[in-house]
Amino acid sequence: MTYREHGAWVVKAHLQKETDGHIISVSVNGDVRFFEPRSADSVNVLQTVKGLTALDIHPQANLFACGSMNQFIAVYNANGDVISNIKYYDGFMGQRIGAISCLAFHPHWPHLAVGSNDYYMSIYSAEKRLR
Repeated sequence: MTYREHGAWVVKAHLQKETDGHIISVSVNGDVRFFEPRSADSVNVLQTVKGLTALDIHPQANLFACGSMNQFIAVYNANGDVISNIKYYDGFMGQRIGAISCLAFHPHWPHLAVGSNDYYMSIYSAEKRLR
């Protein structure tokens, strides 16, 4: 089967390993589409930010992360609600993020590895550290 619903370059396509086996794809324009393998059209469409360069989907949690060339990372739940934004901040204590080139979730924990075009790799986590 061939799906032709995206209007721009497809950044990533992901086949979930569950019994229903949904297909998730995202394009540079920021539209995330959910497909069922037996259906001819997309089941759900979410609009995220434009200029996406990377996407990863957590295999166990209902999370996916999108990275942009505009130095921006957004983490969403399966309903399309924004869970977290990670942005570039300029200044002394600012967080410096380059244009995002790749994203990868840990297979079990809520950790996100981010690679950028400025030769840096960053690890983000949802866990709180005990003091």
